[in-house]
Amino acid sequence: MRTARPGWRFWQGLTPRNLALLLLLVLVIISLFALVDYLAHSLSEEYAVPSYYFRNKVIFGTLIGFAACLLTRNRGLFTRSLAFSSSVSVLLQVRYFLEGYPPDFVVTFLFIHFLILLPVSLLVFRLAGERVWK
Repeated sequence: MRTARPGWRFWQGLTPRNLALLLLLVLVIISLFALVDYLAHSLSEEYAVPSYYFRNKVIFGTLIGFAACLLTRNRGLFTRSLAFSSSVSVLLQVRYFLEGYPPDFVVTFLFIHFLILLPVSLLVFRLAGERVWK
């Protein structure tokens, strides 16, 4: 009797099509997030950031979010959204802290980013339904 290879269950059901849909879904979430974040940063001169900040947010946010989605794809909607939002928020802010942004700025936008990402990810994950999470 053959046994399954270790780790096989994790990849089971992940076709190239599902991976592409998942990546596209994450890109949509991060793009909406970057748009709302751009508006938040435009509210005050104190919150102004260089333009590359948003480009980097889309690139790194998509990579982090894709990894978070892969790791939580067998979880429920709220758990998946919570893990996605918290991992993207925290890891992006760690990166900005290491780049030299002031700690109060980093902590403030950690919470703002989380509060933007959670409802956006909940909505998009719910709309996507089971097509991507099989």
